[in-house]
Amino acid sequence: MKLSELEPGDKVTVSEVGNSEMSQTIKRKLLSMGITPKSKITLIRRAPLGSGLEIEVRGSRLCVRSELADAIEVTR
Repeated sequence: MKLSELEPGDKVTVSEVGNSEMSQTIKRKLLSMGITPKSKITLIRRAPLGSGLEIEVRGSRLCVRSELADAIEVTR
């Protein structure tokens, strides 16, 4: 399941970050923000027009674009 498929309030664990099409720079940026395999994520809310997601990871709230959320695999 992808991070972009969650509903607000869902709590998941990251299983994989990035895909073969993603640049290493973007993948490193996600990893530096704390979005690493086995980290816990809670979806707080979606942007009104669907352009991004607000998530909570490791005690911090982050905004992630929908395109990046499509590249983050999660499990419940």
